[in-house]
Amino acid sequence: MNSKLWKIAKPVVRPVLAKGVQILFYLLRMFPIKNNKVLVSVYEGKRYDDNQKFIMEELHKLRPDMDVVWVRRPRYNYELPSWMRSVNWRSWKWLYEYVTAKIWIDNCTLPDYFVKRKGQMYIETWHGGLGIKKVAMDGVGALAKIRNDRRYLKGTSLADVYISNSDHISIIYRRAFKFHGPIWKCGYPKNDILVQNNPEDGARARRELGIPMNHKVLLYAPTWRLRFKEGQYIDMKVYDLDMPRLKRVLTEKFGGEWTMLVRFHADLRLCAKGCMEKYPDVIDVTDYQDMQRLLMATDVMVSDYSSCIFDAALRRIPCFAYATDFEQYKNEERGVYYEMDELPFPYAKNNDEMVQNVKAFDMDGYLKKWDAFAVRMGLNETGHSAKDIAEKMADFLDGKTVEWQNDYSIQIT
Repeated sequence: MNSKLWKIAKPVVRPVLAKGVQILFYLLRMFPIKNNKVLVSVYEGKRYDDNQKFIMEELHKLRPDMDVVWVRRPRYNYELPSWMRSVNWRSWKWLYEYVTAKIWIDNCTLPDYFVKRKGQMYIETWHGGLGIKKVAMDGVGALAKIRNDRRYLKGTSLADVYISNSDHISIIYRRAFKFHGPIWKCGYPKNDILVQNNPEDGARARRELGIPMNHKVLLYAPTWRLRFKEGQYIDMKVYDLDMPRLKRVLTEKFGGEWTMLVRFHADLRLCAKGCMEKYPDVIDVTDYQDMQRLLMATDVMVSDYSSCIFDAALRRIPCFAYATDFEQYKNEERGVYYEMDELPFPYAKNNDEMVQNVKAFDMDGYLKKWDAFAVRMGLNETGHSAKDIAEKMADFLDGKTVEWQNDYSIQIT
């Protein structure tokens, strides 16, 4: 069915399909829950990364014989550990794995037609952290169209706990997702590696990408736009950062030899290849699996509205914001939680401003702004959150009662 026909048919067809899936969930209950099975989903099967990757690696250390099932979209090619198996997203077996898994763990909200059984646990980590862009029912503009989407109410109500790294994100869970359950502000597992800041993690990424160890690295990692539609023309002019010019000014400001990296959103993989043809010296790392290890190899970070810029700042490296379409993004695209000048990152709307921001950059002043911002947001990154969550999961798999440390200070507004 083409996109136009689906747009017309969706209001009628989707409820029927959803009801059918719900019936299947109930019918599949003839199969028992498997007490050693964990089902994991990241961006509905697009990647092997984010918080889930680090939690599962810690859990595997505790329970090496555990059955870990990773949801995968077939057209996304990535490697999984040998101790993990996969199931295709939206396949019949996908439903069976959900019905029989002891624990579900996800970084996006579940569809409203999912049905959780007594004796199952669902852990929701989300993926945004100190994000700039509004989410779920907080959205404006294009995102406002899904404000009343039932999955943001019923889907989130299935969760036993939401994992948070700050008061900022805990408040969002309460308000934008209408989540009434426990919120554990234990930190984000994907950021443990950044808090620990082991140089070997960055060295590994450099070796895998062929980056000389004596080079300094700039990473440009912009985010997706809701106005982009899969299968249609995408105007990449919004990502017009002048990489050769930026490389020259970085050399003048910080010295040394520089390697320039760009990492686009996963849904821009094909567009990225054409966009980077004019910059043959820039390495496209869109398909590099481990974003956090990539951040460990980075000396200077540039992004627009992606939460990865806050992750990078945990390493106390220079971070710059470059966004040419802020007013459109703010008013039409989805809305934002901050004005750009509220952030600790020097903000540029064009390449001339970007160059001036690098030239005028003051590390001491930047770190003071970052520290004040982190306090204001109630940031809490422990460096061991993956292990803490894995231990709770192991206890649950062993049949023990698990209680989550709820952040009671965050009230629903």
